[in-house]
Amino acid sequence: MLKVYHSQGARSLRVLWLCEEMGVPYQTAEASFFKPSDEFKAVNPLRTVPAMIDGDVKMIESVAMMIYIMAKYGPTDLEVKPNEPGYASYLQFLLFGEAGVAAYGNPLVATRFMAPDDQKQNWTAGYLKTAILKRLEFVGQCLDGKPYIAADRFTAADISVSYIVTGAKFAGIEADIPAPVRAYVDNLWQRPAFQRAAAVK
Repeated sequence: MLKVYHSQGARSLRVLWLCEEMGVPYQTAEASFFKPSDEFKAVNPLRTVPAMIDGDVKMIESVAMMIYIMAKYGPTDLEVKPNEPGYASYLQFLLFGEAGVAAYGNPLVATRFMAPDDQKQNWTAGYLKTAILKRLEFVGQCLDGKPYIAADRFTAADISVSYIVTGAKFAGIEADIPAPVRAYVDNLWQRPAFQRAAAVK
């Protein structure tokens, strides 16, 4: 069984949500960046959340975990195949959710909570906030009123992209999320699989 090192609101939510959608059994273990257990540090010396164990396999990147789970425990309609319409868009947004959007949040969150008071409102923090919101405007434009980001159905790309709204509260930009993106994510959050995943502590 998959073992996911999880902290509520962290990127591990992506992995749990995917598992809930697919019906893949998993167990969770507590993961803390600030007070990591010896067990967690052994699995992920970087102390980033999530980490995952599947037998002899150890992984620390949430989107990579999603790709792995779909490949190993699928097939699943959450994955778009190369011969399907919308494959390129699916692949782009599956990765864009982290590399293009959420990754900018890490230094912003660190600055907000860990920087000295006189350095919290610096040029870099302003740039990061602007970069995230610019990219979310792009997401809204690509949605163009549609309920899903790629392939005209709910896919893992939606799980990947929508995480930023969960993480936005840590970055202090929750109130700045563009309205079309907020509506898109609010709709996704009605899914029972998301609600089960989000309730896991």
